[in-house]
Amino acid sequence: MKTDKRNPKDERRTAIMQAAYRLFGKVGYAKATMKDIAAEAGVAQGLIGYHFGTKEALLVAVVREWMIHRGMKDAFAALDFKKSPEQLLYDALNHVAQFRKENPEWFTLLISLYLESLRNDELAKEVREIYKEMKLGVLRVVDQLNFNLTDEEREIMASTVQAVFDGLTLQMSFEEDGASLYPQRLFPAIDWIVKGAANTLQYHVGDTLGVNQ
Repeated sequence: MKTDKRNPKDERRTAIMQAAYRLFGKVGYAKATMKDIAAEAGVAQGLIGYHFGTKEALLVAVVREWMIHRGMKDAFAALDFKKSPEQLLYDALNHVAQFRKENPEWFTLLISLYLESLRNDELAKEVREIYKEMKLGVLRVVDQLNFNLTDEEREIMASTVQAVFDGLTLQMSFEEDGASLYPQRLFPAIDWIVKGAANTLQYHVGDTLGVNQ
């Protein structure tokens, strides 16, 4: 006979995070109260303080869980690194785009975290750390493109990919039929980035050989 090894504390913590995810995404961070989150999770309000301390810390934990631990982890698991550079980047970003499409609360969470961070220095630090982790994920993909980029070029390319992705995601949120248009816009954008990187490398080789003198 199998015994249930689930930890009640872990289950309650997970329930709180899922409730906060739903409420932050539905009504926004400012309007979602600790009391509402506790009621949604089916736990005593004091447990939120026990597990997370503050509402701000809960927001950070929720964003990190859905952005880093779920979205990025699942994206890497689904990638085929043997594909072409264009297809690899497209697959990586399209996977996360689908995740955002299937979890509309996610983008609201990110916007909430950013807005709150403008008024809270501790949250601002957390936002920077989360974006650093996101960028490291993008750099992992960039490094698989075999472009032999310098450290500065790697940073520039990763920042550009991230900016294109965030910008298109924002457009998708506001435009009619944005979700259906997203793939049509994403692949050309990635194609331009990859070709631009390739052209830059060719230019550098030309400089080394004296061709561009």
